[in-house]
Parts: sequence; structure tokens; C-alpha cells
Amino acid sequence: MKLDDTQLLALCIYGETGKKFITGQQLGVASCIMSRVKNRYVGQTLKDVILFPGQFPCFQVGNPNRLGLMAIAGGWDKAFQKNKHLRECYRIAEGVMNGDLPDNVSGATHYRRSKDPTPWSEAKELVAVIGDFEFYA
Repeated sequence: MKLDDTQLLALCIYGETGKKFITGQQLGVASCIMSRVKNRYVGQTLKDVILFPGQFPCFQVGNPNRLGLMAIAGGWDKAFQKNKHLRECYRIAEGVMNGDLPDNVSGATHYRRSKDPTPWSEAKELVAVIGDFEFYA
């Protein structure tokens, strides 16, 4: 992928939250990713954190969203013009990276859809719930 950091963050937000916009959910995902970058959770850079194997389901082989995200990445300009949800994710990514949008999930480094069982959630503290997403620190 030859995207800049803002585009990559926007693509991850888009891939993780889908086209169903719930106020604050996309910001929560972006804030969570940025907390991982700040804490050097699995790498030194935003790209390291987002693309580290096993971190974000939307980029994992076998995920039904992955091929669509790769197509967006390969034709970013066209996708950006046509897709209002992608443009909103970009606006959020830009705001978080510039410090213009606040962390709305209290420094969470993990999240999940509440219906998805995860072995790690028992060891973490639930710090926010937005829509069907739970955020953990």
C-alpha cells in the first residue's frame, strides 16, 4: 500500500467500522490506534501498528473486507471522490493526527464488537462503550 499515514488511518477506521456510522465510534477506533502508536504497542510508526499481523481484522487474510480495502488503497483518489464514508473517516483521521479531535475512549488500546468473544478482554479494563463497540485499556 502506498498511502500516507492519514490515508492509512482513514482506511483502517473505514475497514473496522464499516459504512454504518455511529457517532463517536470512528473517533474511538482512531483514538485507540493512536494510543497504540503513542505507547509503541507493536511498532514505532502508525504503519507498523496498523499493519502488524493479527492486530486489525479488516486487514487480515480471509477477512471479507480486505479485498475491498486493497482496491480502495490502489485507487484512493477515485474511491475518495465517490465514497462519503471514506471521506468522513479521512476527516476523523486528519483531526486525530493533528490533535484537533479529542481521545473519546480514555486512552484505550483495544476494542471489540460486543458480540465478538475475545480472550484478551477479561484481562483489560472496559473504559468506553460506543454503539456496539467496547473499548479497553
